[in-house]
Amino acid sequence: MSRRGQISIDKIVALRSSVLPLYAILNPDGSVTAADEVSEDGNDFLTTHMWGDQISFQSIRGDYLSVEGGQVCTRRYCSANERFVVEKRDTQYAFRCRTGKYLSISDRPPFLTLAQTSEDTECFQLFSLMMCNVNVGKQLEMLERTGSVMLDSLLQEPEVSNFQNAVLEYGGGCGLENEQPLGHERRTACPVGQPGFSRIATHPIVMQIVRRITSPKAKLSSMESCRTNAEFVRRELEEMTWHVVHPYCTAEFPGVMDARANLTVTWFLDELTAENSTWAWVKPPLADGAHLPRLPQLSSPEELQAIVRDAKPLIAARGSAWIYLGPVWMSNNAGAASFWKDYDAQTRYKHLSGQKEQPSQAMSFRALTDSQRTSPLKEELCPTLVQATYIREYVTPREELPSLEALEGAS
Repeated sequence: MSRRGQISIDKIVALRSSVLPLYAILNPDGSVTAADEVSEDGNDFLTTHMWGDQISFQSIRGDYLSVEGGQVCTRRYCSANERFVVEKRDTQYAFRCRTGKYLSISDRPPFLTLAQTSEDTECFQLFSLMMCNVNVGKQLEMLERTGSVMLDSLLQEPEVSNFQNAVLEYGGGCGLENEQPLGHERRTACPVGQPGFSRIATHPIVMQIVRRITSPKAKLSSMESCRTNAEFVRRELEEMTWHVVHPYCTAEFPGVMDARANLTVTWFLDELTAENSTWAWVKPPLADGAHLPRLPQLSSPEELQAIVRDAKPLIAARGSAWIYLGPVWMSNNAGAASFWKDYDAQTRYKHLSGQKEQPSQAMSFRALTDSQRTSPLKEELCPTLVQATYIREYVTPREELPSLEALEGAS
């Protein structure tokens, strides 16, 4: 983020002294101290919030760095005592509080104090949080600004293969070995208590984003796999339908008031291309004169058609993760009946209703439909993805699942 064309500070940073080998640490008990290193899980990094030329620092647990009462401490809210004026000095920064004093660090307790003037020990370096070669702060900033972010190839090939095998083992397949035909989709709840699923549900980058943008006490609401038969969608379905994930799928007027009540992560276990993807998405419009999203189940057919003209196809590389905040209209049957676009509606109607057709039309159309319906399943047209939905602590989950802390321990 940039301020006045000069200051650029990442969304997630570690606060380190410019002259001492010490980092500012906001402890889980609410105290403030210093350490010569930060934890590998990224939880010692602080979320930055800009307020004009001022900045605040918030821990992943929700505590703000504060100077209330003239002492460096933490608070659960952000007021004038939790905001600092940023003074940039080359590649270093000084932070001036509301009283004019500067945040200072020393090598002895209480470590973080306030100083009247800004010297060497009042200058800090800011280090961005990097995980899996990803600048997590930039992804968080993009998510806040646009509502969604795509993390390309976040899972490496061995991990994708292992995850895909686990999904198939627990019923997410659509091969001919299954007793029941696939139809256009197969959805299966993932056993998140199993280590393979727990590792994906608590991926370190996902946990950093979930806890910083929704709530430190966020919960996993559901995790399910969906395998879609693109060929079936294009041959057998009549029309495209839309849905949103929990909790918006059952929202009624006035709807969910908190725009950050949920966050959804979609993991792609196959590459989604224009050939095999029938997934599409569109951001919901706001209701007239309000700030709440208009959801598919609350829109008339005419409104729905007008809105989905701007739908975007969902294309992604294998192993990627797509993260979006709040409600997003989703469909996995885009292009329904598109296989028959070369045949006029009357010919198709006569065939389906059993009416007599011209001999040349009947033979060609019937032969084509029969051959398509009896053709073997094409696995390359059946991509699999997994959706995990996280909610704030006050929202009732879709499924009763273990806590994120328990899943992190199991993984």
